[in-house]
Amino acid sequence: MPRIAWTALPKGVQEHLLDRVRIRAIDAKDLTALLAWVTTNPEVPDGPWCKDFGTFKLVGHGRTPSAFLEKNQPCFGERI
Repeated sequence: MPRIAWTALPKGVQEHLLDRVRIRAIDAKDLTALLAWVTTNPEVPDGPWCKDFGTFKLVGHGRTPSAFLEKNQPCFGERI
């Protein structure tokens, strides 16, 4: 299973995710939860996936995260 390549994300993906953090109003507590998960260097499925943090969700495909969703938005793919 792949792992997210956070340091090698394309610039467009980085900008998109940062925009979504601002739009979704993800606060410091939420970002701390995301950082704690990222530091474990988790494996992710090859296909679509979703990680639910309770107050927001991170979705992606393989090694690439693609969006932050609000807690009430549905996500598709394997839940991790």
